[in-house]
Amino acid sequence: MEAQGEKLLQRLIDEEQSLLAKVEEARQEAAKVIEEAEAKAAATLEAARQRAAREAQERRAAAERESGRERDAVLDRARQEVAAVQERAKRNQQRAMQLVLERVLP
Repeated sequence: MEAQGEKLLQRLIDEEQSLLAKVEEARQEAAKVIEEAEAKAAATLEAARQRAAREAQERRAAAERESGRERDAVLDRARQEVAAVQERAKRNQQRAMQLVLERVLP
């Protein structure tokens, strides 16, 4: 009977050790899964940051191009207005000189 009790006790010890080994293996596997998930999350976050930086740069460049086009359009309109004013001034100057000459030299 005693031998049977010892066998039973040894079987229980063996079973407990087997369960402990399985628990340790499960812990290690869980740690590996967590580590992989953290690495994947970090890579995804970095990719998102890079994508956001690229998009921001693209939008900044597009805004600068649009600003340049608008600036050029404003300058073109201003040049046209200056040319028109200069032309009117030239015509008015000629008429003014003609009036002065007519009054001074009747």
